[in-house]
Amino acid sequence: MGKFLKTALMLFMVGQAPVQAATQLTLDTSLDKLPGLERSNKAEKGLPGLMAIDSQEYASAIQPTSDFENLYLRAQLAQNELAMLTHRVAYLSSTQADVPAVKGRERALAKLEGKLDGDVRLLTDLARTTLVAEDVDGLLRAYHELDRQGEVVRVKNRFLTPKANGYRDLNLLVRLPDSQMVAEVQIHLRSFANIKSGPEHDFYQQIQEVERQALAERRSLSEFERARVQRLRQQSAVLYRQAWEAISPPGWVSYG
Repeated sequence: MGKFLKTALMLFMVGQAPVQAATQLTLDTSLDKLPGLERSNKAEKGLPGLMAIDSQEYASAIQPTSDFENLYLRAQLAQNELAMLTHRVAYLSSTQADVPAVKGRERALAKLEGKLDGDVRLLTDLARTTLVAEDVDGLLRAYHELDRQGEVVRVKNRFLTPKANGYRDLNLLVRLPDSQMVAEVQIHLRSFANIKSGPEHDFYQQIQEVERQALAERRSLSEFERARVQRLRQQSAVLYRQAWEAISPPGWVSYG
């Protein structure tokens, strides 16, 4: 009876609890021996494996309904399903899961009317989550586990084509097997995530403050303000370039 309870407890923690809990278990039975929990070790490793992931999008990368109220109602169930999938993938890939709340209703409506021209089917980030890897191999393991356990319907490999400021990650859309909702999963490297949530966030706030001031005064940015904004963006680019160079071997071809 005691052995049964221990096994049941482990299954509950893998399906429900944060990855930190899963990695700190001290029960007798190893999680690695449970069915379906074999750690992925077949993914191609290193930067060549990362650069082999092409950015692509499939026709199925849309939501199953065009009704906003229905979609938003289903989003919470999808977020719960995504949370369980993310913690499972985090355990299997030795990465860290970060699961926020469902995207706020007002922000969702603003995006719908702004960037998406009112097309509800394209609102694919109501349910969203993040995985943070310590290194490239961990990032690849997370990607391949997601691809194995869900249906990846869009890939943006920003390591191949980084943002203008040099930020890089894997941005994925995944169709969840139970709810059939499309959800967003971002896979970060720790070094880039630390910059994004630290110095980059501070730079962004300073830029926003400058632009809001000009907007409130109904004027264009002054020459001094434009120079300040440019300097802040350059500082951000330098940090991201340094983070990229730290994981790139000497002589590696620089993308973006």
